[in-house]
Amino acid sequence: MDIIMKNDARSRKRAHGLCYRVLRERHPHLHNKFIQEAYKRALAIYRSYRKLLNKWKRLAKKKKKRVLPPSPPTVEDNRVIELHVDTYKLERRYGFLVLTISKGSSVYLRFLIMEYDYARREIGGARLGNSKVLVDEDSIFLLLTIRRNVEVDEHRNKLFIDINEDSIDYLLVNYDGNEAILFSVRHDIRRIRTNYRRIRKSVQEKVKNPKLRDKLLAKYGYRERKRVEDRLKKLTTLLAEIAKECNTDLVRENLKDLKLNGKKKSKQLNYRLSAFPYRRFIEYLDYKFYERGLSVLEVNAKGTSITCPICGYVDKKNRIDKEKFRCRRCGFSFNAQYVACLNLFSRSNDGRVAIRGGKLHLISRKTAPVVAVDVAPDEPPIKMRWLREKPVQVPVVLKIPKR
Repeated sequence: MDIIMKNDARSRKRAHGLCYRVLRERHPHLHNKFIQEAYKRALAIYRSYRKLLNKWKRLAKKKKKRVLPPSPPTVEDNRVIELHVDTYKLERRYGFLVLTISKGSSVYLRFLIMEYDYARREIGGARLGNSKVLVDEDSIFLLLTIRRNVEVDEHRNKLFIDINEDSIDYLLVNYDGNEAILFSVRHDIRRIRTNYRRIRKSVQEKVKNPKLRDKLLAKYGYRERKRVEDRLKKLTTLLAEIAKECNTDLVRENLKDLKLNGKKKSKQLNYRLSAFPYRRFIEYLDYKFYERGLSVLEVNAKGTSITCPICGYVDKKNRIDKEKFRCRRCGFSFNAQYVACLNLFSRSNDGRVAIRGGKLHLISRKTAPVVAVDVAPDEPPIKMRWLREKPVQVPVVLKIPKR
């Protein structure tokens, strides 16, 4: 860490040139992979520190009052040992799992592993990756990374999702069960982020002691991250369970070009729109679908919330408010939360949306037209487990008549 900070190394190549020979001469009997992982971790910490430093410089220019700079990184409290995949192996001896770590120069450390039931199921047949050893006072934990090959197949049924700041909206087209369902699940992630933002602002204004203020901000920031991550994992697990039950693939928006232009929008609006971690949600969602052998398709999402699914007319005035959509050309009216899902259905080459006899139809290339026949039932497609808020149930049920 001292070498990287003193020489302002920002690339792995420069860090290797500065650190590798020095550390090899200082620790000649240590496995070379430990040296490589050491300067890689130090480089990552230094990059994070530089980001905080640049942010502090910008804030210091804007604010008149004095703002304390971030503390330089230290390694005194480091409790993590990086394990390269070439430095350790796991083997089962007499029914027990044994971790063998190569220290270097034919010196090995062996640990007896106490397994969780979940870990015992997942380790079998999986490939090991770079892992970590966490030393917590009198306990030692192995943070194991495994890789498993999963066969992903394509299915006829599709689950179309539209991600919003306070809800996730879905169109489930089940060709096997001859039905299509529109439903929505609400979440409280925006409320969590807003509440913690208010708490941090109050701490910054009222707490004058710098050390106490930084300690409180770190505590509430940790709580916020953990609660948001908890919601994301529960949401994505819920969707994956629904898709697995109905044997459906995922069709979602392509968020590659998602950007917020802070110059054209207010600061408060930008924070509200960025309160939901879209990219992390997509990362968790794709992982859970692939884990269950379901494929994921991306569709261009540009203008899906302001495009009429019937005539294709695009106008910002089509969306009257958050809940109402009315096309200014053809007069089509529908719940604005589900218009994007219908447009994703049309853009995914599965079919198109039309109105016949005053009813909404999904003209599919795979089966006969989908016709709206009933109001939503009281129960969702499968039993939904939710802790904080009750999900909004199905507003429209569409049936696919058999040929």
